Amino acid sequence: MGAVFGPRYRVAVVGSGMAGLVTAYLLNQDREQRYEVEVFEIGEQLSLDSSSLSVSNSETGSTDRIDLPMRAFAGGFYNNLRAMYDFLDVRYQPQRFLFGFSSIASKLNCSSPKSPDRLHFVHSSNNHILFPMKPENSTVANHILEIAYLIVWYAWFTICCFCVPPTPATPTVPCESLREYIQRIHLPTYFVSRYLLPLFSSVATCPHEALFEFPAHDLIDYKKRTNWDRHYTVFGGVNEVQRKLSKGLQIRKSARVISVEPQAQGIKVRWENALRNPGSGSSEATFDRVVLAVPPNVVQAIFSPLKSQMAQIPTISVQSVVHTDETTIGRLSGADILHSLNTKALMKSSDAQIIYLRTFAEGKAQTESIHVQPSGMLVTTCPVTAINPAKTTQTSTFTRVLRTPESRQIVAGIFNYSSSAPELHQKKQTAQWRNGDEGVWLVGGWCWDGMVLLEGCIVSSMTVANAFGVEIPWGH
Repeated sequence: MGAVFGPRYRVAVVGSGMAGLVTAYLLNQDREQRYEVEVFEIGEQLSLDSSSLSVSNSETGSTDRIDLPMRAFAGGFYNNLRAMYDFLDVRYQPQRFLFGFSSIASKLNCSSPKSPDRLHFVHSSNNHILFPMKPENSTVANHILEIAYLIVWYAWFTICCFCVPPTPATPTVPCESLREYIQRIHLPTYFVSRYLLPLFSSVATCPHEALFEFPAHDLIDYKKRTNWDRHYTVFGGVNEVQRKLSKGLQIRKSARVISVEPQAQGIKVRWENALRNPGSGSSEATFDRVVLAVPPNVVQAIFSPLKSQMAQIPTISVQSVVHTDETTIGRLSGADILHSLNTKALMKSSDAQIIYLRTFAEGKAQTESIHVQPSGMLVTTCPVTAINPAKTTQTSTFTRVLRTPESRQIVAGIFNYSSSAPELHQKKQTAQWRNGDEGVWLVGGWCWDGMVLLEGCIVSSMTVANAFGVEIPWGH
């Protein structure tokens, strides 16, 4: 749009995650100072860094910051995030990882000494260790065969990502799902269940069945853009990012927004004190524009024009546990290879961090990840195995927005872009709510055509800033 709206407009930003803070920051930095921004946060702290914690590192004598959820990002995919970090002078560094793959048939037997799950492969990010380390429970011959098998099928999958595009949507059929794509390129079940899905599910933090239903476009695009690119982490965690983005913002904490209602003049926002019992009284104010930086289930609850569409975008709750229960690793046969003296020396020189990816095939297949922190603390995400409560430091729960071919079509219609088949949306175009209608905008990791990750937060925030006529200081 790019139009100048006037001398001063009140804008409410609901949510203080990455998308909410970036949007508020951009509007607050408007050179013409046209926007008076107020951020609503349901918690007592800004949500971007609210679950992170600092722990002592006995080996270095320093304090390490553990970001929850994990905020590592890969080059190639996160171009706008990196551009913003560079502009804000946020320091980040390359980070290497060692992924230990294991599987077990039944989670009920995961602690049984008679049927331990076995570490069957160790993968180094970007293959920074040229020849993969051999798990102790594997013979040399089996290890070489496993490597040869993976080279063949991983190479085939990579070739397909670049040369066999997912089938686009048609006027009557949504785009191809990951399940359909995998079947079409004939990937074997062993490779898919033991390697491909566990690795992708650690990125998307969701069960395998939900990952199967993702649009193939999302994961193929992610793979293509991150191929052979390095991973990065922010020095000291994202609290520095939060501090710089929130500086100078007007923030209303402990404010649970209960409704956003467009009026003849402006948008009425009603909220209640999150620390009090529901129904104990609410407050309200009228804003010229409102930006909802919250997941679809929250949009559904507070903004009635999108209630129907948001109900069709699936979400799940994801749990991360910070603990010191090393028996969760001790149950893993062969895990001591990553704790040997030689490996520790290698990790110290290369700054590699270990992430165990343990896949459970009982019922609905899922993968839990155990991230070994430099301090020795463990972070288990999507936990399946039991963790000793006495050794638990913190448990955090997050909302993960899932993707399906159908939800991709809904998001494409709201944000007015093509999901490979514009014909799908032409019938609804006159009646469907579009981003910005009635003075309300949506931002978030799910508000673009791709994996629900931080890059989507930045892109959607930049899109709103452009619509408000605000210059993006770090470019596009």
